[in-house]
Amino acid sequence: MSSAIRRCGLVRLALMVVAPLALAGCTAGTGASLVAGTADPQPGDITRMSFASDTIHLVPPTGFCIDPRMTGHRAEGGFAIVVPCSSLRPGPSGRNRALITVAVGPAGSADEALTSADLLKNAPGARLLTERNDMMLPLVKLNMPDHRARGASPVHWRGAFVLNDQLVALALYAPGGSRNLGGRGARLLNELTAKTLEASVTADLPPSPDAPAQ
Repeated sequence: MSSAIRRCGLVRLALMVVAPLALAGCTAGTGASLVAGTADPQPGDITRMSFASDTIHLVPPTGFCIDPRMTGHRAEGGFAIVVPCSSLRPGPSGRNRALITVAVGPAGSADEALTSADLLKNAPGARLLTERNDMMLPLVKLNMPDHRARGASPVHWRGAFVLNDQLVALALYAPGGSRNLGGRGARLLNELTAKTLEASVTADLPPSPDAPAQ
């Protein structure tokens, strides 16, 4: 598959962060609890973060925030964990839970034409359940019991896209039975991609001049 994923191990990098998180056992205030109930962001919540010398501006989907305790920045990229904003505050756990990993690293020449088949090749031992090529990024839904996100279903979504010479690898995990393992999970990754593309492309544009007075 992509030379960048092979060289940098982006998915493995993100899973190193996920591994200590027990999806079923975390509680708000003590870690990324994966509680959904996608409440609106509150003051202090992080809904945008830059990587790779400000060439990638990560923006989560609606109702999700970046966990500041679960991010890392490197010269060539970095990683972040995206969770429902409500999971970053005290409160009861909800049924609909999810966690999105994001890993950023230099793209190779072959990455410009990423396909769902490439994503599958980077998940040895996984069984392909569904592939989506109708969104802004190729997506696969895999059954992979050893993915290391403790407490999560072996079923999860993966995707990747190239932006500003960077490869952005995504994965979405949720407990068994969650609707985030179905079409909603694919739409969440697609929304994150769309918002990140827009924010990154427009970040360096000059402000629009004021419209002339009528």
